[in-house]
Amino acid sequence: MARDVRRKALERIAALAASDPASTSFDKSDLDRLCRVAPNHKRSFSGVNGHSAGGPPWPEAARIPMTIREYEVLIALCKSAPALRSAQSAQKLARHLVPYLLDSHVQAFAHSPFFRKIEPSPTESLSYHVTAALLSLGNRHADVQQTVADSISAFLNACAHATESVSPTDDDDPAALEDATRTATITVALLGFLDAACAQTSFWRTGSRLGLVSRLRDLLSQPFLVAVETAFSIIRNFHSPDRHVKEWRRWTHHYEDAGRPLGAMLLQKSFMKLLVAATSLLVAEEDALRETHILDIIMSGRGLRRPLTARSSEGDFRSVELYATVAIDQMNYLESSADFDSLLPAKQKLAFAVKAYALVSYLNACTLNEDAADGEVLMAWLEEALGDPSGMANHELAPVVLKSMALLCKVSPSYAINVSRLLPRFIVQSGAKSHIVVVASKCLAFVLQMLSKDAVITTLYTLGNVLSPGNERGLPGGPNGDGQDSSQIYAGRQSTGSSISFQFSGEEESAIVQGNVVQAICEIASACKDEKITGLAQSMLAQKIVKLSTPVDARIITGAASLALSGGQSEFRYLLKKYASVAHDAVVEHREALLHSVMKARNHISASIRADSPLYDTYLEHLLDGIISQGDAHTHQNHTKDSELELAAREIAQLLPPLATFMSAIDFSLNDAADDDRRSMLRDAWFNIVVHGFTASTARGKESMKYLRIMAIHSPPLVLENRGEENESDIDLNPILRRGESSDRESLMKKHLAELVPSRSSEIKGLSYRKTVFLHAAFLVESLRADAGDCTKALSYFLEPSMRRGDVSRTMDGIMNAVVDRYLVKTINATNPAFTAQYAATQLAKIFSSCCHRIERVQQAAFSCADRMIDAIPSALCQRSSLFALLELLTLMWSSCLEAEIDRYEPRTTFKSNKGDVVVELSDDYQFRQLTLQNLYQKAKRWLSSAISIAPADVKGLLQTYLSEFDDDSAFGHISLGRSFAVEVGSTIPSTDQRLGSLDRLGDCLINTASDFMAQYTTRQEYRYSEALPDQSMEWMSLMRPDRRASYLPSPGNESADANTALAHIEKRALNRKITSVTDVRDILRRAAALLCRSNRDECSIAHYLVSIPFSMFTKQSIKLGISLWLGVMNENPRMEPRILAEIVQQWEFTIQKKLGLFSPTIASPDPFFQRQEFAPSDSAAMTKRKQTVHNLLAPHSRLLQFLSSHYNATRLGNPDTNHMFLRLLDVTLEAVKHSTPHPMAREIRFQVVLLGLRVLKTSSTMGAIAQYRLKDQILSAGLGWFEAPPRWSFGSNILQLKTEIYLISDVQTALAATTNIGAQSAGSIKSLAAKEKLLGLLLDSELSRLSVWVRPTDSSRPPSTFHHHHHHTGKESPFEASIHPLIRTAWAESPSLAVHLASRFPYPRILKEVRWLLLNFPAKAIKEPEALPILIDGSLPEDVTFQLKVSIPSPTYMLFWAPVNPITAVTLFLPAYKNHPYLIQYAMRALESHSVDVTFFYVPQIVQTLRYDALGYVERYILETAQFSQLFAHQIIWNMKANAYKDDDSQIPDAIKPTLDKVMGHMVDSFSDEDREFYEREFSFFDEVTSISGKLKPLIKRSKPEKKQKIEEELRKIKVEVGVYLPSNPDGSVIGIDRKSGKPLQSHAKAPFMATFRIKKKKPELDEAEELLAEPVQENQSADHDNTIEVWQSAIFKVGDDCRQDVLALQMIAAFRGIFHSVGLDVYVFPYRVTATAPGCGVIDVLPNSISRDMLGREAVNGLYDYFISKYGNEDSLRFQQARNNFVKSMAAYSVISFLLQFKDRHNGNIMIDDAGHILHIDFGFCFDIAPGGIKFERAPFKLTSEMLAVMGGGADTQAFKWFEELCVKAFLASRQYTEKLSQIVLLMMDSGLPCFKPESVKHFKERFVLDKTEREAAEFMKGLIKKSYGSYSTGIYDQFQLLTNGIPY
Repeated sequence: MARDVRRKALERIAALAASDPASTSFDKSDLDRLCRVAPNHKRSFSGVNGHSAGGPPWPEAARIPMTIREYEVLIALCKSAPALRSAQSAQKLARHLVPYLLDSHVQAFAHSPFFRKIEPSPTESLSYHVTAALLSLGNRHADVQQTVADSISAFLNACAHATESVSPTDDDDPAALEDATRTATITVALLGFLDAACAQTSFWRTGSRLGLVSRLRDLLSQPFLVAVETAFSIIRNFHSPDRHVKEWRRWTHHYEDAGRPLGAMLLQKSFMKLLVAATSLLVAEEDALRETHILDIIMSGRGLRRPLTARSSEGDFRSVELYATVAIDQMNYLESSADFDSLLPAKQKLAFAVKAYALVSYLNACTLNEDAADGEVLMAWLEEALGDPSGMANHELAPVVLKSMALLCKVSPSYAINVSRLLPRFIVQSGAKSHIVVVASKCLAFVLQMLSKDAVITTLYTLGNVLSPGNERGLPGGPNGDGQDSSQIYAGRQSTGSSISFQFSGEEESAIVQGNVVQAICEIASACKDEKITGLAQSMLAQKIVKLSTPVDARIITGAASLALSGGQSEFRYLLKKYASVAHDAVVEHREALLHSVMKARNHISASIRADSPLYDTYLEHLLDGIISQGDAHTHQNHTKDSELELAAREIAQLLPPLATFMSAIDFSLNDAADDDRRSMLRDAWFNIVVHGFTASTARGKESMKYLRIMAIHSPPLVLENRGEENESDIDLNPILRRGESSDRESLMKKHLAELVPSRSSEIKGLSYRKTVFLHAAFLVESLRADAGDCTKALSYFLEPSMRRGDVSRTMDGIMNAVVDRYLVKTINATNPAFTAQYAATQLAKIFSSCCHRIERVQQAAFSCADRMIDAIPSALCQRSSLFALLELLTLMWSSCLEAEIDRYEPRTTFKSNKGDVVVELSDDYQFRQLTLQNLYQKAKRWLSSAISIAPADVKGLLQTYLSEFDDDSAFGHISLGRSFAVEVGSTIPSTDQRLGSLDRLGDCLINTASDFMAQYTTRQEYRYSEALPDQSMEWMSLMRPDRRASYLPSPGNESADANTALAHIEKRALNRKITSVTDVRDILRRAAALLCRSNRDECSIAHYLVSIPFSMFTKQSIKLGISLWLGVMNENPRMEPRILAEIVQQWEFTIQKKLGLFSPTIASPDPFFQRQEFAPSDSAAMTKRKQTVHNLLAPHSRLLQFLSSHYNATRLGNPDTNHMFLRLLDVTLEAVKHSTPHPMAREIRFQVVLLGLRVLKTSSTMGAIAQYRLKDQILSAGLGWFEAPPRWSFGSNILQLKTEIYLISDVQTALAATTNIGAQSAGSIKSLAAKEKLLGLLLDSELSRLSVWVRPTDSSRPPSTFHHHHHHTGKESPFEASIHPLIRTAWAESPSLAVHLASRFPYPRILKEVRWLLLNFPAKAIKEPEALPILIDGSLPEDVTFQLKVSIPSPTYMLFWAPVNPITAVTLFLPAYKNHPYLIQYAMRALESHSVDVTFFYVPQIVQTLRYDALGYVERYILETAQFSQLFAHQIIWNMKANAYKDDDSQIPDAIKPTLDKVMGHMVDSFSDEDREFYEREFSFFDEVTSISGKLKPLIKRSKPEKKQKIEEELRKIKVEVGVYLPSNPDGSVIGIDRKSGKPLQSHAKAPFMATFRIKKKKPELDEAEELLAEPVQENQSADHDNTIEVWQSAIFKVGDDCRQDVLALQMIAAFRGIFHSVGLDVYVFPYRVTATAPGCGVIDVLPNSISRDMLGREAVNGLYDYFISKYGNEDSLRFQQARNNFVKSMAAYSVISFLLQFKDRHNGNIMIDDAGHILHIDFGFCFDIAPGGIKFERAPFKLTSEMLAVMGGGADTQAFKWFEELCVKAFLASRQYTEKLSQIVLLMMDSGLPCFKPESVKHFKERFVLDKTEREAAEFMKGLIKKSYGSYSTGIYDQFQLLTNGIPY
């Protein structure tokens, strides 16, 4: 033992010394010391290269016996050689080792018992290790290579010289004994040398290897080998007292015991092994040979040298020939000594190894050069070897023979046929061992691949027939059919091929042979990798099961399993079916061996199958169905026979191990891809397992507990994920739970369950059998899962609806508590590493997440679990995972409640925190969210109090860590409830702190440990970010150019200069919008701030960059970072404060000059009628994106204003220069604010500026009276500037934003009142500001009133504002009108736009009259305000305006210079009411031309109608000019003209406008260029082809639908899609294909409408200017994506004989409403699909995608709309239902308002659609405005609101969904009222079109429905009344009954 320790210590010292990187010198190193410990006592090696190298050895030195100490040191040195790094050390070590090698063949050893423990002998070990060490040094160090080569050459010379003196002598001669021992020493030394040389043959190059082999061949001459044999014979037989002789005799016996008898054969084996290594290096790569045998490399083809003959052909031939000759000589020697060796098994084994090496070497030679090595010779050897049973039983020779035969076929394919005959005979007749048969089979498959697939199949049949029972004749199935007798391999050719003849001597031999055949079939099929071959083999084997003996059946069963996963579906199913049958019979017959085989096979498949395998589902179904199918689901007996139960249980038990293996390999519990069907089957399997008695208390359950536990760990809960979305109980519906039901079984099950859950025994008594089984299964699965370390899945069971109430709910509570208790017991006992506080913390984190579940019952259970766990293991909350999860959940829940304020109508349902690693899905019920937050907050206080009580320091430390790791982006407005709670809890005094807890409270003063908590937190922050203060310039420069190497950076110099360089670089990148890491910017600015904090110099440039860089990026994050750094520098180094503030003011001014943020023109809020209108569904995502874009643009200024306001209040009584800077800032800003963006989201910032100005005005002590007057005037102008635009509501659903604005305006009013005395009186030329101030006050009050209505649209209980103005047009003047009228001229003086919009804000007659008078008398001042024109000419041309516009006036008319109005208003000016006034018409033309064609395109129907009044030809000119550069516009005009040319659908009654339309169409077509004309003809030809299908269908009107469909498809196939053509209803996309099978005839009595589907290619929407500003910078080397198109399928209906123009108008109006809703960011939904009238009675209608009519739902027997929602989206708890309901509410609100305003009638269920997302959509607008179907006015309700619609929205007026519906209706109505005039103009222009929906007063009635005489609050109440009236109306129900009776439309 001590010697072993010493040896290991020496080896460890040597290894450490060799691998020490710090050691560069060999001298005085540990290696040097070891060398001195083992002096070689030899002469120097200088003579190796001289003449003395060939001389005799130095017997004098070698005879000095080597001690064990020297030997151990030497071996340690040798083993350290590979790790040696230094070339110098390698040379010195080599010089030290070489003498030992030279003397190894004569080395003597001192007598020591320790030498006997050296394996295999000291001489061989010494020779081997020294040689290996020298070769390793030579391989790794080129300088040593020659020395090593020379030493090996000298060693071989010495051995050769020594062998020359050896001569055969008489055994009895005493001198013979000495010669024998000397010869033995040389032999053993050569063995060690050869073994080391074999391992590192690559040391020698090709020529040197050839020389080495030649020298060794000469050395191992025949005389020497005879001498070797003689020597060892003498040693074995000579009895001498000499200790040396005895030692050799002992070593001889030792070698024999080890299976290596010393002699010539052992020496030849080592030599031939070297030959294999030498030849293999010519064939394969060295790296491949280290890992794989050469034969396997050649077979696989991987690792071969490319090409094989890369050397000179002559040299190759000579080398290969020599190697082949050596192998031939060896084979000849073996043949001559075969008889001698046959008597000695050990030597025979060596002979087989030698033969194997010789065969491999010769095969290598054949592979390299067929001319140098004859394949015929090799084949003869192989055939001979194959026929030798003893040789083929050898594990070394047999694989070589078989593989060599296969590879010889690769070298010479002509041998393949012969080998394909030999190998099957060997497999069948040899009785070889299993592993040999495997090799033979693979080799056979390798050979067969060179032949045809038929050969493979025939071979399989040949082998398969061997498996036929009771047969001893030749069976068919070989690859070739040579007719031979029975002694031959193959018999006569039969129908399926040849046959192999064999006879069995007994059952055991039969089993062995058939087992080998099975193995061969499997290996051949596997190697072929062909699914058909595998399937054939699999079928063959499956058919043989149970037809042979049991051992063979077992082999077939397991063998077929190995092929199973490579075959096809049908074969796999057949095999599994066979397994099931065999297992069943084996269970019945108690055949355990077969059962074991089937289980083994199934286990193999379970472990090997992959989740992406096509057989995965099949196999899973087999296992689960095998369990589920056991037992009778429909038994009506009162009891099941125990024997049947036992039988079924045994079959189930057979399936549990493979199922457990399968589930552990593919974790079901984590596998999201596992669908509901799979999970349902697994759940049913568990139920059946429990039904059949597999529980913890039964014997069979205990036997299978191991597998059940694995299954439980990897099983999902027994409640499906979507059970929370279903209404019906899954327990009541599941048939498995009824199995075996009887009173006795029920009592027994209840008894067992009561024993498991004793606390719920009374509730268990009342349970049904089904529920008892379910709960039993739940307990089994979850208790086993808890035993494995997871107790949280039990909460999932409360998703099951039946688990939420009654006895079953309370029982499940008990089960859950029992499961948690099991987990707690294991954790508390600490018996398993999986049950520690850390693991418990992860469990607790999951339970915390369930405390926020959207289902209340799950929450209750989770809170109960959390209480139990924390009470039992409070330390579980002292871990990061659980504590962070709890705090993050508080933040997430607070954020979810905040959604009600910031995005009211689009509640997010999924909230995620990466920091806490939690995800929660919440209900859309905000009230429930608040309740959840309240409960969680209260519980969290209690839980954390208990945790702090036991571990105050640790918990507070974790809280400080939580506070440190904070990402502000996740919080709102700098608020994070989790962080606030952490500070609050961290400041509490632990209940266990007796000292602080004993303090008495002093009055109202709170006593806590906040100071200590924050002190520790601050200290932690200091060392946490200590690296942020660099002292080296290199860190600045590395931040500037992180891609530059340090060698290119300048040497460290002045830190300030380097900081300036780095900061300038960052600023330049930011200004150029290049990618700049936010982290880098933050780090470098922190460093700059740190430098300023500690600097005593001015550092002006660094201060500049500290401010300019955040401004150059100008994002919310950069400004926030900047503010925190600026404040830090100001507070740490107050002398820098003026410099920093000056830079901020300057940079603010730059934002004004550059028009950034608030001052950017890109975020204007234009009139929707100036924008392009879309026929598309409402796009809430686009609105959200727009809102976010505007917010991101405005946020920097908002943050800066908060900072500036705060800093002013903090410093206003300080430095006067600071006050002057603020005054300067206000002076510039107030002037700029008047012209800044009027977007509703900018209201807060603009009034923040006003408020800051008023506070400065009030408190500034450095201003004189004139300066105060001027500043107040600027403030008032800035405030009034907001009202120079039309009134705006808000944008989006951010209620919090509105509340903020209301409070802000109130604060402005208060501040304004505080400065009333300033400028109140006139003084000389200085006018009083009182009127201006009063005007602003009135406007602010009006704004407050409007915003109050918008923020609470349905809450009329709020008190009105101070001036609750009325718009009643009565004779009596209202107080508000009296107040505002005197101020109109003040407003005009301030800004004409302000006065103009006063008239729109307060439409009182006197105000309108006064504003109009100002416009008439001072038109030049208002020409930039387009909204002034409608006031000047309201609906007609007044006389006073006509007089004013006469040309005779001295000044030119201003009309030609007036700002253009919106397109629809411009078109209105062509009406007769304006008397074709030339200036007005010219103005209208200019206004239209100023708008993009994309905008005017929307008004094509109205433009065409104005041709009726186009006496001067201006409209025609506009049409013709526009058509020149927009072909799409031209085509739409032409189609619309054709549609309006006749009054009837049959084109019989021309319209009066027809001649004009024909003329304009003719001029338009004539004006087309050749290219445009070609496009026109191509488009219209395509469309005519499509519409002509309707005419071709008319003869088939009476035919069946299939006939008509066939006709449509036939015609569609004839249509050729030309380039660029499009559908008239989709002008923004071109048709690129037609779904030829999409044709569908539609129902019609006399017409033939049809539907077809087209492939449309469209452009993606482009970014607007504001979005481009905020777009992420593109990396410098990154190219933009140029693919900006998308392709969609679009279905369209083609109508002939139906006037579509009324639908066109209705949908145009809906699209206009859509634009209005979008302009205020109102989250409602409409879908104005496209309809284009193309000819009289003809049109194209886009089909609403993914929609179904309410009528069709009725026909599908859905009871109601609510039931449809439940069936499609789940119950009301489901997220899908809530999202669908939300969509329903939004669409209902929009369509309800539009239905009322446009008076849609005929709203039966056939005209109401529901899309897949839950939106309600309206179609078919044949009756609107002032007509109803048939004149019957059943529908008196304002709009359709039925009880089923109300049911979807919650079922009552007090539900959240219905309240949202009311609010959205009111907001949609209020938003629309502002655009009444423009909406009515769309209708007005169509009045003369002849549409039947119009009556003379239709426009008047349309305007009246907007109740413009009411205030906003009154209008809101009016809409609420309409909602109430609609719901209470019986008329809609009567109309639905009418439709049912007349048209069969259900409701």
